Amino acid sequence: MKNKSKIKVIHFVSGFKNGGVEQVLLNYTKLLNKRHDDIENVIVYQHTADFEKLKMSEKIGNRMIEIPAKREGIFKHLYVTYKLLKREKPDIVHAHMSLTSFVPLSVATILGIPVRIAHSHIAQDEFNPHIVPILKKLNILFATNLLACGEKAGKYMYGKKKFNILYNAIDQDKYKYQPQWKNEIRKKYHIGADSIVLGTIGRVVKQKNQEFLIDIFDRYNEIQPNSYLFIIGDGELSDDLNRYINTKKSKNKIIRISAVKSTEKLYSAFDIFLMPSLYEGLPVVAIEAQSSGIPTLLSENIDHSVIFSDKVDMLPINHGVKPWVKKLQFWVNTKDNRKFKGNNNYNIKIQYQRLFDFYSRWLKENKK
Repeated sequence: MKNKSKIKVIHFVSGFKNGGVEQVLLNYTKLLNKRHDDIENVIVYQHTADFEKLKMSEKIGNRMIEIPAKREGIFKHLYVTYKLLKREKPDIVHAHMSLTSFVPLSVATILGIPVRIAHSHIAQDEFNPHIVPILKKLNILFATNLLACGEKAGKYMYGKKKFNILYNAIDQDKYKYQPQWKNEIRKKYHIGADSIVLGTIGRVVKQKNQEFLIDIFDRYNEIQPNSYLFIIGDGELSDDLNRYINTKKSKNKIIRISAVKSTEKLYSAFDIFLMPSLYEGLPVVAIEAQSSGIPTLLSENIDHSVIFSDKVDMLPINHGVKPWVKKLQFWVNTKDNRKFKGNNNYNIKIQYQRLFDFYSRWLKENKK
């Protein structure tokens, strides 16, 4: 029988691998589970989960449930979702599926679940443009409360509707610069202490615009031959990216690493972090990079609310590589001690309580 004293939250995600949404969910639920014994977090995912991420989630106290993916049959997916929610009787359904969040939220509406949260993690998409407006309206229709990772993601998904922001907060202490990590990584890849190391972390997909990043580095490496570029991540375009790297003069200075379990050591090895994405919601890796104190160069297409340190530049991606190379030269020539001025918007030790307060308030309001 359900313990009535606990708030049961069921989170719906498309998959549970190494993406930013999954990491945000882990960051928040870890502290919610640890510091609030009156909450229970259940994560429902589709597709085969990353084994390490799955075990990590279970270790911090989340219950994990896999359901059939929509592509395996929408009616089967809806039936299993209905049976699951009817059995679990959650107080809150929190859907992190952006445009398709309405799917579990519609089932939750039928079952009378009081709090139904649509959470936008994107500020652009690659869906059929004729379908997108319908999906957005369905999300708003079936949700009782609207959340977004930033202003851009909220306005994109909900238009003029009122929404709250839940920042993609992290444990900032985990990413603080450690000289021993810098030495460890550079020694592993035979890179000298005086070399300039640039880095990026993210899935190898069109959105991340890694070919443009390689163009930037290829030009910079002509100016500064003692420089290296780390590209961390894997994805559907990995083979294409590797072929593109092999066409460049700087190919022997570009280090490709597939997805890693933890990234905190890598930021200490980098001198500058770059992310020239075509679009983003609010990328967690950009927050991690800032927390390590390194200069961070981001595409101006990324939501500007991602900025919380005074060492960030937002640059265009349609004016060629010159602005990026110029900023690289500026930061390389600036004596950097890894210190920065920031705020607490992305400090999970503060932000997790905001989420708990949202849950408590919305549950009280919607149960009236």
